[in-house]
Amino acid sequence: MEEKAKILEYKCPNCDAPMVFGSENQKMTCEYCGSSFDVADVQAYNDSILEGSEDAFVWEDGTVAEWDSEEKNAVQVFVCPACSGELLTDAQTTATFCPFCENPAVLPQRLSGGLRPDGLIPFKKSKKEAQEAFLKLCGTKKLLPKFFTQEQRIERITGIYAPFWLYDCTGKENARYTGTRVMTWSDSRYHYTKTDQYLLVRNGEADFEGIPMDGSSKLDNAIMESIEPFDASQIIPFDTAYLSGYFADKYDVEAEIGRERIRQRVEETMDAHLRNSCMGYGAVARTSVKTGVTHGRARYVLFPVWLLTTRYEGKLYTFAMNGQTGKMTGSFPVSRQRCAAWFWGVCGAVTAAVTLLQLLF
Repeated sequence: MEEKAKILEYKCPNCDAPMVFGSENQKMTCEYCGSSFDVADVQAYNDSILEGSEDAFVWEDGTVAEWDSEEKNAVQVFVCPACSGELLTDAQTTATFCPFCENPAVLPQRLSGGLRPDGLIPFKKSKKEAQEAFLKLCGTKKLLPKFFTQEQRIERITGIYAPFWLYDCTGKENARYTGTRVMTWSDSRYHYTKTDQYLLVRNGEADFEGIPMDGSSKLDNAIMESIEPFDASQIIPFDTAYLSGYFADKYDVEAEIGRERIRQRVEETMDAHLRNSCMGYGAVARTSVKTGVTHGRARYVLFPVWLLTTRYEGKLYTFAMNGQTGKMTGSFPVSRQRCAAWFWGVCGAVTAAVTLLQLLF
């Protein structure tokens, strides 16, 4: 690497310690002196102290091997302004922590040019709330191993601004359905069944705004969709100050990649509405569909997500919580003993019921 890039940090106007964005009071908060300031005030203060000379260092011996072009794109070095430690990050990291002094750091170079987000939703839920939500969710799982929450250790709770694409478009759909009506009756000799089938043609057009798709290949699409929806009306203009104290990734999935996924979501939504218009039939089956998406555009935004990882019996489990609404999802282990006990309990109850009926009748 030819040069080390700068890291942007936000200093407390009172004690000069690093500040983070607090989800509780929606202000920049100093964890050392407890002071809180509006984002704009801290931004103005830090802008006033950014000017100054930098130390120069010249390496005169060229015997050390240089990074090749592939490594330069994959890994970059940043210098922590608090302790001068060097951070190695991948090409997508835009906010992180110094591994030596745990100083929150924002990497503004990663957010420049075309990579700058259009906006973000600030964290509304705190780290403590994420942990409480996880334990509450565990309490609803009856077949969870007995010692999962007692002995497990949450290896990491990470607040991350996840990159999302929001798609605006117009959807048109032409669909054909088969509607079925069945009538039955009987007389003294026979039972009759009459089945009528109808061709149902439905056409529809709708405008869609803000269809989300996560823009990171490192985040599981199913998990990200399961913690939706995010309230896009709370998107605010992007400011790097909101990233302080959290991790953040830039997108590595281009907007064009999501077109087919968005077309599928448009088709699913319109099919549900068109199908609901087919009233008065016992069964409705779609036989053909043609979907068109036009007037599409994508916006790049950052959404708050808490990621929790825990290990149980050597296996890693990942949970995600919507940092705006608190909705949590994840997969749990199942206790074989509790599952077997439940199964035999049900069997025992059924056997007892049958025995009772036999005694009565």
